[in-house]
Amino acid sequence: MAPAELVRSLSAAAVAVEAAAAELNRLDGYAGDGDLGITMTAAAQALQDVLATAEEMSTAQLLAACGSTIARKAPSTSGTLVATGFLRAAKAVEESTGPGAVAVERCFNAAYEGIKARGKASVGDRTLVDGLDAVCASLRRSVASGTEVGQMLEEAAEAAATAADATVDMVPTMGRASWVPDRAVGHPDAGCALLAIVVGAVAASIAAGP
Repeated sequence: MAPAELVRSLSAAAVAVEAAAAELNRLDGYAGDGDLGITMTAAAQALQDVLATAEEMSTAQLLAACGSTIARKAPSTSGTLVATGFLRAAKAVEESTGPGAVAVERCFNAAYEGIKARGKASVGDRTLVDGLDAVCASLRRSVASGTEVGQMLEEAAEAAATAADATVDMVPTMGRASWVPDRAVGHPDAGCALLAIVVGAVAASIAAGP
Protein backbone atom coordinates (compact mmCIF):
# COMPACT_ATOMS: atom_id res chain seq x y z
CA MET A 1 0.00 0.00 0.00
CA ALA A 2 1.28 3.48 -0.84
CA PRO A 3 2.07 5.52 2.31
CA ALA A 4 -0.80 7.81 3.35
CA GLU A 5 1.73 10.64 3.70
CA LEU A 6 2.66 10.34 0.01
CA VAL A 7 -0.98 10.29 -1.07
CA ARG A 8 -1.73 13.43 0.98
CA SER A 9 1.33 15.20 -0.40
CA LEU A 10 0.51 14.44 -4.01
CA SER A 11 -3.07 15.51 -3.47
CA ALA A 12 -1.91 18.77 -1.91
CA ALA A 13 0.37 19.37 -4.89
CA ALA A 14 -2.51 18.75 -7.30
CA VAL A 15 -4.75 21.20 -5.45
CA ALA A 16 -2.00 23.84 -5.42
CA VAL A 17 -1.37 23.45 -9.14
CA GLU A 18 -5.04 23.86 -9.99
CA ALA A 19 -5.23 26.97 -7.80
CA ALA A 20 -2.22 28.45 -9.63
CA ALA A 21 -3.51 27.70 -13.14
CA ALA A 22 -4.15 31.33 -14.10
CA GLU A 23 -0.71 32.42 -12.88
CA LEU A 24 0.98 29.59 -14.76
CA ASN A 25 -0.89 30.55 -17.93
CA ARG A 26 0.22 34.16 -17.44
CA LEU A 27 3.87 33.28 -17.01
CA ASP A 28 3.81 30.85 -19.91
CA GLY A 29 2.20 33.52 -22.09
CA TYR A 30 5.27 35.74 -22.07
CA ALA A 31 7.18 33.39 -24.33
CA GLY A 32 5.11 30.24 -24.76
CA ASP A 33 1.60 29.19 -25.71
CA GLY A 34 0.11 30.52 -22.48
CA ASP A 35 -1.51 27.20 -21.67
CA LEU A 36 0.74 25.68 -19.02
CA GLY A 37 -1.94 26.19 -16.38
CA ILE A 38 -4.52 24.44 -18.55
CA THR A 39 -2.21 21.50 -19.18
CA MET A 40 -1.17 21.19 -15.57
CA THR A 41 -4.78 21.37 -14.42
CA ALA A 42 -5.46 18.34 -16.62
CA ALA A 43 -2.39 16.66 -15.10
CA ALA A 44 -3.55 17.53 -11.57
CA GLN A 45 -6.99 16.10 -12.20
CA ALA A 46 -5.43 12.94 -13.64
CA LEU A 47 -3.31 12.70 -10.50
CA GLN A 48 -6.35 12.95 -8.26
CA ASP A 49 -8.06 10.18 -10.25
CA VAL A 50 -5.10 7.90 -9.58
CA LEU A 51 -4.93 8.84 -5.91
CA ALA A 52 -8.52 7.74 -5.47
CA THR A 53 -7.36 4.13 -5.96
CA ALA A 54 -4.00 4.50 -4.18
CA GLU A 55 -4.89 2.09 -1.37
CA GLU A 56 -4.57 -0.75 -3.85
CA MET A 57 -1.03 0.19 -4.93
CA SER A 58 2.53 0.14 -3.68
CA THR A 59 4.54 3.37 -3.79
CA ALA A 60 6.21 2.40 -7.07
CA GLN A 61 2.90 1.36 -8.61
CA LEU A 62 1.29 4.64 -7.55
CA LEU A 63 4.06 6.78 -9.04
CA ALA A 64 4.03 4.74 -12.24
CA ALA A 65 0.24 5.04 -12.51
CA CYS A 66 0.50 8.80 -12.03
CA GLY A 67 3.03 9.00 -14.83
CA SER A 68 1.13 6.87 -17.32
CA THR A 69 -2.20 8.57 -16.57
CA ILE A 70 -0.74 12.07 -16.95
CA ALA A 71 0.87 11.01 -20.23
CA ARG A 72 -2.57 10.04 -21.53
CA LYS A 73 -4.63 12.90 -20.13
CA ALA A 74 -2.19 15.81 -20.49
CA PRO A 75 -0.45 14.95 -23.79
CA SER A 76 1.68 18.05 -24.36
CA THR A 77 5.36 18.85 -23.99
CA SER A 78 5.00 19.86 -20.35
CA GLY A 79 2.64 16.97 -19.60
CA THR A 80 5.07 14.50 -21.15
CA LEU A 81 7.94 15.87 -19.07
CA VAL A 82 5.94 15.61 -15.84
CA ALA A 83 4.87 12.08 -16.78
CA THR A 84 8.49 11.15 -17.44
CA GLY A 85 9.45 12.44 -14.00
CA PHE A 86 6.87 10.25 -12.30
CA LEU A 87 7.84 7.16 -14.31
CA ARG A 88 11.53 7.61 -13.54
CA ALA A 89 10.73 8.18 -9.86
CA ALA A 90 8.72 4.96 -9.80
CA LYS A 91 11.70 3.02 -11.09
CA ALA A 92 13.96 4.66 -8.50
CA VAL A 93 11.59 3.58 -5.71
CA GLU A 94 11.74 -0.01 -6.92
CA GLU A 95 15.53 0.09 -6.78
CA SER A 96 15.89 2.04 -3.51
CA THR A 97 16.87 0.27 -0.30
CA GLY A 98 17.71 3.29 1.85
CA PRO A 99 15.65 5.18 4.45
CA GLY A 100 12.93 7.68 3.57
CA ALA A 101 15.20 10.67 2.96
CA VAL A 102 17.43 8.63 0.65
CA ALA A 103 14.40 7.39 -1.29
CA VAL A 104 13.08 10.94 -1.71
CA GLU A 105 16.45 12.16 -3.00
CA ARG A 106 16.73 9.25 -5.43
CA CYS A 107 13.21 9.83 -6.74
CA PHE A 108 13.81 13.50 -7.44
CA ASN A 109 17.21 12.81 -8.99
CA ALA A 110 15.76 10.12 -11.24
CA ALA A 111 12.98 12.51 -12.30
CA TYR A 112 15.55 15.23 -12.95
CA GLU A 113 17.72 13.00 -15.13
CA GLY A 114 14.72 11.71 -17.05
CA ILE A 115 13.27 15.16 -17.69
CA LYS A 116 16.65 16.55 -18.67
CA ALA A 117 17.19 13.76 -21.20
CA ARG A 118 13.64 13.88 -22.57
CA GLY A 119 13.61 17.65 -22.95
CA LYS A 120 17.25 17.84 -24.09
CA ALA A 121 17.76 20.81 -21.77
CA SER A 122 20.72 21.71 -19.60
CA VAL A 123 21.23 23.86 -16.53
CA GLY A 124 21.30 27.48 -17.66
CA ASP A 125 18.80 27.06 -20.50
CA ARG A 126 16.06 28.65 -18.35
CA THR A 127 13.76 25.66 -18.09
CA LEU A 128 12.32 23.34 -15.47
CA VAL A 129 15.75 21.70 -15.41
CA ASP A 130 17.22 24.72 -13.59
CA GLY A 131 14.72 24.32 -10.79
CA LEU A 132 15.17 20.56 -10.57
CA ASP A 133 18.94 20.95 -10.42
CA ALA A 134 18.59 23.28 -7.43
CA VAL A 135 16.12 20.97 -5.69
CA CYS A 136 18.30 17.91 -6.20
CA ALA A 137 21.37 19.74 -4.91
CA SER A 138 19.42 20.72 -1.79
CA LEU A 139 18.21 17.16 -1.26
CA ARG A 140 21.74 15.78 -1.59
CA ARG A 141 22.96 18.18 1.08
CA SER A 142 20.11 17.16 3.35
CA VAL A 143 20.85 13.45 2.95
CA ALA A 144 24.55 14.05 3.63
CA SER A 145 23.76 15.96 6.82
CA GLY A 146 21.14 13.51 8.06
CA THR A 147 18.26 15.97 7.84
CA GLU A 148 14.82 14.49 8.48
CA VAL A 149 12.36 14.35 5.58
CA GLY A 150 10.12 17.24 6.66
CA GLN A 151 12.94 19.76 6.97
CA MET A 152 14.57 18.27 3.88
CA LEU A 153 11.52 19.12 1.80
CA GLU A 154 11.16 22.58 3.33
CA GLU A 155 14.73 23.35 2.29
CA ALA A 156 14.10 21.90 -1.16
CA ALA A 157 11.03 24.13 -1.51
CA GLU A 158 13.14 27.17 -0.65
CA ALA A 159 15.71 26.07 -3.23
CA ALA A 160 12.98 25.72 -5.86
CA ALA A 161 11.62 29.19 -5.13
CA THR A 162 15.10 30.71 -5.25
CA ALA A 163 15.80 28.97 -8.56
CA ALA A 164 12.54 30.29 -10.03
CA ASP A 165 13.46 33.83 -8.96
CA ALA A 166 16.89 33.42 -10.53
CA THR A 167 15.37 32.71 -13.95
CA VAL A 168 13.96 36.25 -14.11
CA ASP A 169 17.26 37.55 -15.49
CA MET A 170 18.11 34.48 -17.58
CA VAL A 171 17.84 34.44 -21.36
CA PRO A 172 15.92 31.38 -22.65
CA THR A 173 17.72 29.16 -25.14
CA MET A 174 15.20 26.32 -25.54
CA GLY A 175 11.80 25.98 -27.20
CA ARG A 176 9.48 28.80 -28.21
CA ALA A 177 10.86 31.07 -25.50
CA SER A 178 14.18 31.18 -27.38
CA TRP A 179 12.39 32.73 -30.39
CA VAL A 180 11.33 35.79 -28.38
CA PRO A 181 13.84 35.97 -25.52
CA ASP A 182 13.16 39.63 -24.78
CA ARG A 183 9.57 38.80 -23.82
CA ALA A 184 10.68 36.17 -21.33
CA VAL A 185 13.38 38.16 -19.54
CA GLY A 186 12.00 39.94 -16.52
CA HIS A 187 9.60 37.13 -15.61
CA PRO A 188 10.28 33.79 -13.88
CA ASP A 189 10.28 30.68 -16.03
CA ALA A 190 6.85 29.08 -15.88
CA GLY A 191 8.24 25.56 -15.45
CA CYS A 192 10.42 26.59 -12.53
CA ALA A 193 7.47 28.42 -11.00
CA LEU A 194 5.42 25.24 -11.33
CA LEU A 195 8.12 23.24 -9.56
CA ALA A 196 8.28 25.74 -6.70
CA ILE A 197 4.50 25.49 -6.27
CA VAL A 198 4.60 21.68 -6.24
CA VAL A 199 7.53 21.25 -3.85
CA GLY A 200 6.16 23.98 -1.60
CA ALA A 201 2.79 22.23 -1.39
CA VAL A 202 4.42 18.88 -0.64
CA ALA A 203 6.59 20.39 2.09
CA ALA A 204 3.58 22.13 3.65
CA SER A 205 1.58 18.90 3.59
CA ILE A 206 4.33 16.97 5.36
CA ALA A 207 4.70 19.74 7.96
CA ALA A 208 0.96 19.77 8.64
CA GLY A 209 0.86 16.03 9.26
CA PRO A 210 -2.25 13.78 9.09
